[in-house]
Amino acid sequence: MAYSNFTFTKLKLQYGIEQESTYLFTEGITEIQPSQYLLDDIAIGKEMPLYSEKAKSEALIFPIIKELKRSYKHISIFSGYSLNIEGDPNLSGAPDFMVSAKPNIIEPQYPIFCLVESKNKAAEEGFAQCAAEMYAASLLNAQLGAAKETIYGAVTNAFDWIFLKLEHKIVYVDINRYYLNELPKLLGILGFIVQENKEG
Repeated sequence: MAYSNFTFTKLKLQYGIEQESTYLFTEGITEIQPSQYLLDDIAIGKEMPLYSEKAKSEALIFPIIKELKRSYKHISIFSGYSLNIEGDPNLSGAPDFMVSAKPNIIEPQYPIFCLVESKNKAAEEGFAQCAAEMYAASLLNAQLGAAKETIYGAVTNAFDWIFLKLEHKIVYVDINRYYLNELPKLLGILGFIVQENKEG
């Protein structure tokens, strides 16, 4: 079963995963000013016809993810790379984007963040898919001997971003939303996530 076929009911029945709404980032977040490269990319992206998921991803989402790598050299970014858990055919598929806590690797190791594009629908419709991918990422970390049990995720339609956190089989969905026209706040959240998972 592909990640997109999951619902929260299926996640609870099959894996015991619960969901809860909360405020994820109440303190410790510093806004980060976007680079001129990102501002230019976003300005151009907004002028493009954004009628498809692919167009939104290339024009508005990937520039933000690329900004992470520009600012934080200790991560690796994967786009559309398979995240399949051996022995569980239900946990298979390719997250739209995945961030690893290790630099300069050619396949995902120690994933810390999964991003789901909401396919021209309301962002809420991607929550269960993102949760399933986050759970698979946590299982991969366990297989690799990673101590961290917290995985972050986000669902976006390119304009609205909603963050999630998986911890001890509870998926916390952020009550707050972050928006493309508030780039310093959005980058602050993403920066917090990668800094929290920096090795050493």
